[in-house]
Amino acid sequence: MITGYDYFIIAVYLAFIVAIGLVFRRLSKNTSDYFRAGGAMPWWITGTSAWIASFTAWTFTGAAGKIYETGTLVLAVFWSSCIGLGIVMAYTCVRFRRMRVVTWMEGVRLRYGPANEQFYTWIKVPLLVFFAGASLNAIGVFMSSVFKIDMNTVLIMLGLIVTVVAFVGGAWAVLASDFVQMFLVVTITISTAVLVLFRPDIGGISGLIQKVPSAHFHWTELARAPIIGLWLLTMIWSKFSDTNTMEYSTMFLMTRSDRDARKMVLIPLIGTFLGPVIWFIPPMAATILHPNLAAEYKQLTQPHEAAFVSVAMDVMPRGLLGLLLCAMLGATVTSMDAGLNKGVGVFVRSFYKPILKPNASEKHLLITGKLTTGIFGVLIIIIALLINKFRTVGLFDFMNQLAAYLIMPVALPLLLGLFIKRTPSWSAWSTTLVAAATSYLLGRFVDASEFQHLMGWTQPLSKRESTDLLLAVTTFGTAGVGSVWFFMTSLFYKTSSLEHKQRVDDFITRLRTPVEKEGVEDLQEVIYRMLGLLCLVYGVFIMLLTLIPNSPLGRLAFIFCGGTIFTVGGILYLISRRIERQIKKHPEIIETAPDRTLPHPPPVAD
Repeated sequence: MITGYDYFIIAVYLAFIVAIGLVFRRLSKNTSDYFRAGGAMPWWITGTSAWIASFTAWTFTGAAGKIYETGTLVLAVFWSSCIGLGIVMAYTCVRFRRMRVVTWMEGVRLRYGPANEQFYTWIKVPLLVFFAGASLNAIGVFMSSVFKIDMNTVLIMLGLIVTVVAFVGGAWAVLASDFVQMFLVVTITISTAVLVLFRPDIGGISGLIQKVPSAHFHWTELARAPIIGLWLLTMIWSKFSDTNTMEYSTMFLMTRSDRDARKMVLIPLIGTFLGPVIWFIPPMAATILHPNLAAEYKQLTQPHEAAFVSVAMDVMPRGLLGLLLCAMLGATVTSMDAGLNKGVGVFVRSFYKPILKPNASEKHLLITGKLTTGIFGVLIIIIALLINKFRTVGLFDFMNQLAAYLIMPVALPLLLGLFIKRTPSWSAWSTTLVAAATSYLLGRFVDASEFQHLMGWTQPLSKRESTDLLLAVTTFGTAGVGSVWFFMTSLFYKTSSLEHKQRVDDFITRLRTPVEKEGVEDLQEVIYRMLGLLCLVYGVFIMLLTLIPNSPLGRLAFIFCGGTIFTVGGILYLISRRIERQIKKHPEIIETAPDRTLPHPPPVAD
């Protein structure tokens, strides 16, 4: 049950994340600082941000609801990302960094030309805003379930807070808040899982495994084996295509070198593999403790999405539930403010500057970026309210369907263009249109029952089987037709203009030229010092919560969460002092290390 302590903790947390934006606001002197942190971020910060932005509150609402229904099958969604991230580490991460641009959309200009840049800007900016609204809707489900208040009120309040953070601090504030929130999310979810397993009616891991529905481990009880197999392949392809497109380069553009770009992948790779094992415990336990969520959460359109929060409210001592809500809010803040910052960056650098104000100064563009952040924030809130009103399917299936119908057609050229270089300029926009038409036709006219007769199955398909089968058909049909079209366009490369051929050659040269080092050492000292102090302050606050009257186990949870964040802060602060001493002893190291000169001057300044 939520208490006054929980309300107090949430209020302090909201003030803390706004303060992060204020603390880092002075570091944004131009659009490169505001949208990609000047390309000076250490790998461990960008890696942290890339990981925590990948799951958001959807993990604890939509995915938790799916776990409640299907159990360990949902692990495939998370673990399939490991395959895509492995390819990122081996191949694409350094190519992302070597594009040497402020926003990923400028990479599209380098590869395909200005016309395609405008084509994708007009498509992707609305999609980025839309998906930020979907993320906001996910945390709204969680907060509304706990506080038993109107969902729309929650969405407006949270949307305004996230907009303020992104407005004030830009990419610096986004990355800094991501880093602090990662440790909060990890420690509080570990505490939740441990408290759940300690309950006598759960009986530890062995008891949980014995008591959950058998279908949680025997997937063929959920659907026919061929459909399960197709669904798993769909998840693998979706995650691979998501993590290896130019759009995924945003975090990599913030790193200092090729080496840092490769090292940063370790954090999302390890986190994606180990994290779900912890997050799965509460929603699986909900099948035992709350077998009828529909009766408990009548105000929710999809009651099973309250699986995580229902168990958390059972086991959390005073104050710890408030800390969990802060972690869930932080998870969504990281996704929404990153999406907001990325969308605004694309709009300002790829539309406002080249189309409306070609001669605009950096100061003018920075102000425009902040104003656009406010406008986009309002739009995101409106979209979240509309999703809440009209959504009729679970968040899990809703997000997967959006990925198949909207994201895949747009992503294909952004993926294939990194691997297949010699295609005409029209290959990008034409592939997107062909893939989008394929996706629409498959979704409109394909009937799942046709596959039932084709496979010779006598039993009709269940609702789940129909949904998963149509998702697989749409995904692979769209990817297949779009890829064939893209490959086919390479036959016309020879007829391309000399300008386009030179552009492609420049792009290939750029991807082959390493980024040795970027950023200045005194700025590194500032990053370590400011992040260290933030972690120290918030860690002390959490440890002070042990004064709340609770059981020894509840107090221990606060010590674990706060102590971890405090320790990390102490380490970072000590490192900043060491860097400061090095700068005083060798002042010459504050000079920016020059990037290797490119044979052809780039059309977009680094």
